[in-house]
This record gives sequence, C-alpha cells and structure tokens, in this order.
Amino acid sequence: MDLRHIRYFITAAEELNITRAAEKLHLSQPPLSRALMELEDELGCVLFIRGKRHLTLTAEGLAFKRRGEQLLTLVDMTKAEISEMQNGISGTLYIGHVDSNGPTLVAEWIESFKKLYPNVTYNLWCGNVDDLTDRLKAGLIDLAITMTPTNTDLLDGFKVFSENWVAIIPANDPLGKSKKEYITLEELIDNDLIISSRRSRETEIRSWFKDFKKQPRFIVKTAHSSNAAKLVTRELGIALFPASVAKNISSGANVTIKEITPSINVDYLLSWDNERHPNALATKFITHIKEMYAVSES
Repeated sequence: MDLRHIRYFITAAEELNITRAAEKLHLSQPPLSRALMELEDELGCVLFIRGKRHLTLTAEGLAFKRRGEQLLTLVDMTKAEISEMQNGISGTLYIGHVDSNGPTLVAEWIESFKKLYPNVTYNLWCGNVDDLTDRLKAGLIDLAITMTPTNTDLLDGFKVFSENWVAIIPANDPLGKSKKEYITLEELIDNDLIISSRRSRETEIRSWFKDFKKQPRFIVKTAHSSNAAKLVTRELGIALFPASVAKNISSGANVTIKEITPSINVDYLLSWDNERHPNALATKFITHIKEMYAVSES
C-alpha cells in the first residue's frame, strides 16, 4: 500500500472536498481523484460517497481514516527514531497524558528537559488511562502520564504525584453553599454524579459506597474534567475528580470544590509499554524524570 496514497486519502477525508484537498496537496484534481480510486480498488471497497461539491466518508472510509492516521504517526515516529540514532539526542518524543494534573506535569517536564536537549520536539496527546494504554501498546506514543489504577500486566512505570479526590458542586446547591470544607460519601450518595469515562473508574468509585445500602447514580461519564465543570455549572449533578481539576476550571464557573472525606488518594505515574523497550530518547527522558523525583533506577 502506497504511503503517498494514504496521505492523499487523509487530506481528502479531512477536507471532504476534492478541490480543497488538491490545493492543500499542491496537485491538480485528476491525479488526486485517480489516486483515491486506485486506493479503493486496492482495498476493494468504496471510501467516499461523492457529491457534486462534497465528499462523505463511508463506514469503511471512517475506519480507514482512523487506521491511516495511526500508520502515518508510526511512520513519523520511525523517521524521528532513525534520525535520533544518527544525530544524537534530537527527534520527537510522543507523550500522552491524562487530564487533571497531567498538563501541568508534562509542561514542567518539557521545560526541564528542554534545557538539556533543546533540539527535541514534542507531540502531546490527552486521553483517559484506557486510551493511553491502548496507544502505548500500539506504539503510537512513547510514554504516558497515567493514573491509578493501572494495569501492571501491560505497563511499567513509577509514581510522580499524588492528590486527593474532590467533589465539584453547583454553587447554588445546599452542599455547595455549606461552609464545611469537606463533603462526605453519605452526602454524595443521593446525588446525580458525573465521573470519568474510564472503564475501571466506575468500579473504583462504586467501591467507595460499598457500605451503603444504595448504589450511587452516575448520570454522565466524560473523559475531560472541563466537560464535567460545564455540566456542574448547569446544575446537572456533582462531579467527582482529582483535586487538580480546579486548574482546568475557569474562575467564572459557578461551582464549589470540596475535598471528599474520608480522604481518598489517586496516584499519577510515568508509564510505558512493558513489552517494548523505550527508544533512546524516551529512555533519556525517563532517566531525567527519575532524577527530578529522586526515584531509584533499581
């Protein structure tokens, strides 16, 4: 399969217009159309429904777009790794991270690493731990900032940060108006709750309420705390997220944030695929972060 054809397809799938895609690729329309038809012939399926001025992706086209983007990412990562082997510490480091305190940690690390290796560039991707684990196993990212619980059968790593869970409460809710700095599980049990969409997170949060006779009500599951804050602002429920989520909530948001008692902790880890040895650049980065946190190499 020709990588050039895949790049042509991805551009057409993004633009959904042959004229704009051809302009972006600096091609005339006939060779682009011909390349797309050759790709469809090779795959044995129709990737686009062609209108007069607009392209629509078929189900097969949507699937191939996802896989095509992954293939091109792997090609770029391979080129960067080969360049790094030839030219020393340079190239691109692909890092995934969770929401909450993930953006702060990765920014601090890049700032520190950049002072030592100014020629390194970075490609960041944000998602929940399940997404990050999948991307690590597929080789689409080199490293990831994950959160407990992590699957130690799939990932290696070490702890870099810990914090408490909090409740994000509508400011007009009686629980939000209360002058108490904490909120109990008993106070939360009868409310509509908004939690992370991570597969294992619901199981974990349900375990908090195991001593109650009723089950918690999860009305929305979302990957990003910013979405949760918007939902809370509209008084749709109370969101349960790590404490650093406050950094991602605008100062004008009409919410109150309180720690949950008894205190419940969550750990952040720098993680990598335990079946794939990190490349030279990722290994340098891991060593640097271990030095920052005084983590033993043993």
